[in-house]
Amino acid sequence: MRLRKIPRILPWRLILTFLEVLMAAVSADVAVEAGLRGSAAGTADAVTSDVPVIDLQQPEAEVEAAMWAAAHEVGFFTITGHGIAQELIDKAFASSKAFYAQPQQDKARMSPFSRELNSGYEFYSQVRPSTGTADQKESLQITARQGAMDGRWPSEPASFESDANALMSAAHALALRLLSLLERRACPQLAPGTLARAHTLWAADGQCTLRLLHYPPVAAGDTAGLWRAGPHTDWACLTLLFQRPGEAGLECAANPRAADGGAGWARVDPVEGGIAVNIGDMLSRWSGGRLLSNLHRVRMPTTDEERGRSRYSIAFFAQADQGQVIETEEKEPITAGDYILGRIKSNFEK
Repeated sequence: MRLRKIPRILPWRLILTFLEVLMAAVSADVAVEAGLRGSAAGTADAVTSDVPVIDLQQPEAEVEAAMWAAAHEVGFFTITGHGIAQELIDKAFASSKAFYAQPQQDKARMSPFSRELNSGYEFYSQVRPSTGTADQKESLQITARQGAMDGRWPSEPASFESDANALMSAAHALALRLLSLLERRACPQLAPGTLARAHTLWAADGQCTLRLLHYPPVAAGDTAGLWRAGPHTDWACLTLLFQRPGEAGLECAANPRAADGGAGWARVDPVEGGIAVNIGDMLSRWSGGRLLSNLHRVRMPTTDEERGRSRYSIAFFAQADQGQVIETEEKEPITAGDYILGRIKSNFEK
């Protein structure tokens, strides 16, 4: 199957068809999250820490088999031996920390948030369908599309743009490698290399995003019903998450679409030199459900030591270019751009 892009000008009937498909696709994925609101499954404590760890320096056949098992059964795993220099990661985290140390009004002025572009700085504004409450975090979205960051690159610290772009380029190359390793089993209907070609940095319709996240210290008081990030699935094909040792809190559900609604949460603690990886809704759909896009969350701090410190993380979302058509035998085609727009709306409207 050749890589297809949707034409820019469409007959009105085709537009209506795409809108209907968009609503159905987004509603199904949002329902997984919304079904957790107020449920015991959504708030149960994590009891295990058995997310697979995969060394990418093993023979490729072994890596492919291990990734397939983890992605198919759990949807989450940690990779080591990935080849991204620790210096790049450390510089990006240093720039992130320096940016977030500034007054909120300065951050908002330097990088105003645009929902349409999915770019810029947001403060406690993302409301998950699973909770109905705002995530207790601030974040900076860097969408790698032409014009998306115009007037949104922070001027302080001075190295911010170069540090972020260096990590984004390395994460993008790694994500394409992982997608290619998964493609043969996950998407047998696609020609080899299709997934890698569908993700472009800084193209006119690019959607790959680097997100710098800061979860501030938590003041004493009642935090019932609040999450640093409520249970959710990612919209992307693949997510790479950089975490810092000593800053725990990320947890995933083993199988959110099981009859029990996702019971059995597991910790995804930082691994020295490791990157957490999870499958997103976009790839789950492209794979015809062969791969699991599982729920994950960031819990609130549970000890005085945790409450008194920030948690920083950096996520790279490998999201197919806007015009790419996600097509399987089981479901109607939908563009990656339409899919992402629907998910943005569902997460930023109270």
